[in-house]
Amino acid sequence: MRRFLVSVVLLSISIGVVWRIVTMEASPKNGIAGRGQVPIAVECAKAIQGDIDDVAIFTGTLAGIAEVQISPKIAGRIESIRVNLGDEVRQGQLLATLDDSEARHAVTEAQAKLAVARASLEECLTNLETARRELERVRTLRERKVAAASELEAAESEVSALEARKRFAEANILQQEAALRVAEARLSYTQITAPISGFVGKRFFDEGTMISASTPILSLADIRTVKTVIHVVEQDYAKIRPNLKAYLTVDAYPDREFEGHVSRIAPVLDLDTRTAEVEIEIPNPDLLLKPGMFTRVRIHFSTHQGVTLIPNRALVKRETKQGVFVPTANNKQARFVEVKVGISAKNLAEVTGIQPGQDIIVLGQHLLNDGDPIILSATPEIGSF
Repeated sequence: MRRFLVSVVLLSISIGVVWRIVTMEASPKNGIAGRGQVPIAVECAKAIQGDIDDVAIFTGTLAGIAEVQISPKIAGRIESIRVNLGDEVRQGQLLATLDDSEARHAVTEAQAKLAVARASLEECLTNLETARRELERVRTLRERKVAAASELEAAESEVSALEARKRFAEANILQQEAALRVAEARLSYTQITAPISGFVGKRFFDEGTMISASTPILSLADIRTVKTVIHVVEQDYAKIRPNLKAYLTVDAYPDREFEGHVSRIAPVLDLDTRTAEVEIEIPNPDLLLKPGMFTRVRIHFSTHQGVTLIPNRALVKRETKQGVFVPTANNKQARFVEVKVGISAKNLAEVTGIQPGQDIIVLGQHLLNDGDPIILSATPEIGSF
């Protein structure tokens, strides 16, 4: 009885192994492993012919067309600040003053030294004129054999000495004039003016504060025109050109679009990001756009007309190829068709390799391999996707 049971068990195992081998050989080699002949339910849509826009979306941060920090050229105590946060200023307008008492004293001292140098020159010129007349007199007497040679030499030496003193006095005047200009410049540095027209963005100090040279007191931003910098990938870089229109939106005004243009294009790409900086300028006459706002930038490169369009979701990859699945054999089987993808916009993609009106699988395609059986549902009307 025991031997009989063992024989039955061994026979059952042998039958199971044989059945497994037969079913594996009978399964299709193409298709999903273990699925056998079970068809996959799919849904199709028709490729259409139409137009598609080549549009790219970028992000950036707004900045004023010009932004500067206002700093004094000399150290000193802030005597007054004549503008406040948000004030509009014009180029050349007085913004702040430093205590100028020391600078004024320096100007007065330089003026006095210059006056002394000029007086010294006048005295030297007078003496030189007298010495020249004396030299002429001595020369006349020498020609008449009345004056000695030593007298002529002494007169010539006196003239030479006074001419040297005159050159020194003239050089001293130039030196004192330069010193006066330096003192006047330092005095002018106590008057801090606006280098550009714009708005006061920040105020860092109040009156009475002692500050060193180059310490920012205010910041100005010209926001009549604003700009943003976007980073363009290599694929889009060749499409960018100066004056290309760009359209911006900001969260503060979600229902409004602002128009700008490409103003500058970097001639090189960053080695780390493989992107190039592109600057876009946007007129801002209403002053709605503010530096620091986050913005989305839409650039329309071109429009491709009369091309074949399919839903983006229909695209799949098999190994290294990109394509779509189409129903064949009376809609009972799926066939993989490799396509070349052009512009992608929203939910549509431009492709070549598919004809308008051709059915393509848009649901269930990710489960398919070439040759898999399918069950096809009704095909939507053209354009319904």
